[in-house]
Amino acid sequence: MANATTDSAEYKVGDYITYILNLEYEQNQNLIIPSVKDSITTLEYIKELPAEKYEVDGKIKEVRKYIFSKYDSTEVTTPPFIIEYTIEGDPLPKAVRVNPVTLLVRTLDVNSEEDIRDVKDPQTIPFNWLFWGIILLIVLIVALAAYLVVRHYLKKNALKHPEKVLVKVPPHKIALSALHALESKKLWQQGKIKEYHSEITEIIRRYFEARFGFLALEMTSNEILENLKMHSNSNLLINVEEFFSNADLVKFAKFIPMPSVNEEMMKQAYQIVESTMLKEELLEAEDTNV
Repeated sequence: MANATTDSAEYKVGDYITYILNLEYEQNQNLIIPSVKDSITTLEYIKELPAEKYEVDGKIKEVRKYIFSKYDSTEVTTPPFIIEYTIEGDPLPKAVRVNPVTLLVRTLDVNSEEDIRDVKDPQTIPFNWLFWGIILLIVLIVALAAYLVVRHYLKKNALKHPEKVLVKVPPHKIALSALHALESKKLWQQGKIKEYHSEITEIIRRYFEARFGFLALEMTSNEILENLKMHSNSNLLINVEEFFSNADLVKFAKFIPMPSVNEEMMKQAYQIVESTMLKEELLEAEDTNV
């Protein structure tokens, strides 16, 4: 069932007209409601109000409200329109017709018997210098007080919390520190071979990302080697290829390396980092070793 009404039969020009659409249907029915804004072209659409839906005696009752208006005096009839619906288990759509609604829009009431009076001259309000002078003085005092309070707070806060200087740690220092930490964990000595190889390769991958700027963590070993060709010499590439080959054997082929291989991988990791540091970083490393 679909029934349309308005909240009144008569309106004045420019009044809000509430168009009410009352719907009642079974729970197994799905309604396909067309755009009311496009269906009712005889009125000026303003907005749609939130719908109300509730259940009564096993049926769904839904109330939809739309706000329209009309800006000239006339009798208006909203056109009927069709609402389609489907029933669960039945693919064929069915339809109900929404009834038209007639309403009257009137102009504003005008009393023709009243005398026609001239438009009064605009009244001028004398400027009160004293009043506005006091207001301006108060504003200035408040602004000055606020400025002094904020300045005092910022100065006091700056003394309590001095500005922190962020020091950027070079990529090679991060990598070397991580390698030292991994050595101290002695993973492969405890039989945690796969965990050891996973951590050592991740350290080198993260170093490559920070040092050369490519996404080494998301690349295969071959893709990393391709990217390194633009930055490194052939000796380093051989070292890196052997390093990742051993790690891939452990990861994918369940290869159990000899202790000497694990030790060699740590040496290779140090060599990879130390041989690819920037020149400034190499000088810094030499100063540290002296």
